Amino acid sequence: MTKAKWLLIFLFVMDLGLTSMHLSGYFFLFLKPTGYLIPLVINIIVLFFVNKKLWVGLGLIVGIPALFIHGFMVLFMDYDYTKIDSPSHKQSLVIEYRHVTLGETTYFYHFYKTRFGVIGRLLDNQSVEFMVRGPEYPVEEGAEAALGAHNPTWVSKDIVRFNSWKGAKDVYLASSSSSVSTKEIENFILKANSNSDGEAITIDGNDFITRYDKKTGQRWIDVVSAGDEGLIPRQQCSRIVRNEERGYYMLEECTHQWEYKLYPLTDGQ
Repeated sequence: MTKAKWLLIFLFVMDLGLTSMHLSGYFFLFLKPTGYLIPLVINIIVLFFVNKKLWVGLGLIVGIPALFIHGFMVLFMDYDYTKIDSPSHKQSLVIEYRHVTLGETTYFYHFYKTRFGVIGRLLDNQSVEFMVRGPEYPVEEGAEAALGAHNPTWVSKDIVRFNSWKGAKDVYLASSSSSVSTKEIENFILKANSNSDGEAITIDGNDFITRYDKKTGQRWIDVVSAGDEGLIPRQQCSRIVRNEERGYYMLEECTHQWEYKLYPLTDGQ
């Protein structure tokens, strides 16, 4: 097999791999700051060596404008990156962020789960965007400070909580951690309020079970988890309520403390 064919095979495998990764939400993290600029340059160089006469003209006509357009897009988006390691150092969360100031400042955040810091998976439907006015928050503090990225809390091995300027934000690194929907929680609340007994729902490693005593007319919710490894200690609580101001479903009037943040009011936020 000639060198040209080997180069074309290499190019095909590289492009196919990058395309497949992109479609499945995976990315080489070291490519994120410049997008696909490096693979694009590699394509032009390889094709040039395969057939110089054909690709010199094509490279000038197509490749160079594509590089300029791509470079402009990367410059316009202007994302920065920071990485947060879990306490066990078994996985990390990479935050892609930027801000735009037009009278008000809008902050944008995307999150990627990574184990070794090379390949990251985009956490779908967990991106954050919020706008603040200049007097409300000092822009010079930066996007990381606005999110609370300097002091995150690993509430479990798969959940990171940020105390952002706009309130608490939980990021779920495992799909199983966020498998419950707000609709399911609302249905569970309705059942609990209708004095159902034995209805159950699992949220972030904890099982919540409705209880009702007909003799006393009392109702409550049992909180349990396998091996007592859930986010909330084993105990009994009175109810789950929506707290619009805090943006969370709250577990209230519990044995160990008055309330716990249970789950964001909006799925994936």
